[in-house]
Amino acid sequence: MRPLRILAGAAGVAAVAILVARPGPSASLAIVGVTIIDGSDPSPRADQTVLIDGNRIVAVGSAASTEVPARAQVIEGRGRFLVPGLWDMHVHTTVPGGREVLALYTANGVTGVRDMAGEWDTLRGWRREIARGTLVGPRIVASGPYLEGGDVPIPHILTRTPDEARAAVDSLVRLGVDFVKIHGQLTEETYFAAARAARSKGIPFAGHLPRGVTPAEASDSGQRSLEHLLQIPMPCTEREFTALQPRFPLQGFLGRCSREDPAPLFRRFAANGTWIVPTFVAAYEIAVWPTRDVPGDAAARFLPDTLRRYVAEIFQLPADAPAGADAVGRAIFGKRLALVGAMHRAGVGILAGTDAPLRNSPPGFGLHQELVHLVEAGLTPFDALRAATLEPARYLGMLDSSGTIAAGKLADLVLLEADPLSDIRNLRRIATVVANGRVIPPPAEPAGKPGGR
Repeated sequence: MRPLRILAGAAGVAAVAILVARPGPSASLAIVGVTIIDGSDPSPRADQTVLIDGNRIVAVGSAASTEVPARAQVIEGRGRFLVPGLWDMHVHTTVPGGREVLALYTANGVTGVRDMAGEWDTLRGWRREIARGTLVGPRIVASGPYLEGGDVPIPHILTRTPDEARAAVDSLVRLGVDFVKIHGQLTEETYFAAARAARSKGIPFAGHLPRGVTPAEASDSGQRSLEHLLQIPMPCTEREFTALQPRFPLQGFLGRCSREDPAPLFRRFAANGTWIVPTFVAAYEIAVWPTRDVPGDAAARFLPDTLRRYVAEIFQLPADAPAGADAVGRAIFGKRLALVGAMHRAGVGILAGTDAPLRNSPPGFGLHQELVHLVEAGLTPFDALRAATLEPARYLGMLDSSGTIAAGKLADLVLLEADPLSDIRNLRRIATVVANGRVIPPPAEPAGKPGGR
C-alpha cells in the first residue's frame, strides 16, 4: 500500500539541506522550557526546547543544553505544554463558505484533516495555497469525489456496476487523489469490484458500507477505515431490543440492537489493521433530538450564514420527535461509547473525526468535543490525544514526518496553557499554534458578535 502524499512545501527541502550542510541547527522559531507530550510516551518530557527552521523541527533537547540561535523568534514555554498538531480524520471542506472557515481548523490546533468528499480541483488549489502560506488552513489529505450508487448532493462518481467501479477507481488514480472513498448506495458486486480495483492500484480505500456488505467482509477486503460505526453490531439485552427501537428514521443511524457477540469482529479488525472513525459529535445531535442545545452551537458565531444554511438543508432532523425519543437516543449513544471502548481494549485502531462542518462539529471546535467523547468511551486522555496525533500519522503512512515532536518532523505544534493528560478539555486552552512552521493567529471575532474562544 502506497503512503499518502502530503504537501510539505519547498521550505521542508530547505530545512533538510540545512540539517545536512551545517554542524548545528539554525532556527527561525524557538519554544523554550516547555513540557512535551506526544504519543511516543505517556510520561511528559519537562523543560525542553524545540527549535524550528522553515517548516521542520531541527532540534529538540533539554533547555539547559539546547542553545537558542540569536535571531530566533522565542516563544516562552515554561509552565506550558506542547503537543503535536491535531488531525480531524473525517471532514468535508469544499462546502459553501468552506474556504472562509479553513482557518478555524488551525486556530483550534487542527493542523491536518482528511477530506472525505470534495471538488478535487478546489482541494488541489487550496493545498497549494496553504503550502505557500497564502491561505491559512490545515494540511489536507483528500479522496476527491466518492463512489456512490445513487444521486446525492455531495461530489461523487455515479457507480452502479462493477465496470463503472473499475473505471471510477482508474479515473481517481489518474487525478492523483490520496485515497478512494466508498459510500453506502453501492451494490454488493460493485463494492467488491471497487475494492479489487483499489488493491490492484495500490491506493487505500475507506468510507461507508453498502447494506449487502458486512464489516467483516469489508475488513477482509482491505477497507482501511470504517466511518460512523455503521453496521457494527451493538449488543443488547432482550429488554433493550424493545426499549431501544429508533423513534424516528434518522435515529436508526445511531445503531440497532444485535444478538451478535462483537468480540470476534473486533479481533478481525485488529488483525487486518482496520481503523474505526466513530464521529461521536455528528451522532450526538441525533441522540439528543429534540433537545435543541448542542455543544457545537457555542462556535456558530464564527460560521458564515451560507454554511449554516447548507448544513441545515443536508442534515434535516424531523420538526417533532415522538415522546421519549431523546431518552432512547441518549441510551443508544451510551452504548456507542461502550462499543468504541471495547474496540480500543481489543486493539482496534481508533481515529478522531467529526464529519465537520455539521451543526455540532464546527470546523476545528468539534474535534475537541470528539476527544471528550473518546475519553467518555473509556480511552485515557493520552489515548485520546494519540487518536488525533500519532494514530493518524500511522494510518496515513506519515510517521517519518508527523505524529510526534522530534527533529526532522514537520513543525505542526500546539502550545497549551494546561496539561491535557490531567483533563482532555485542556486541549482547548491554546496559547499558540504553529502550522507548517508558521505561528497562526487566533480566529477573529465576527463583527457584531461578541464573545471569544
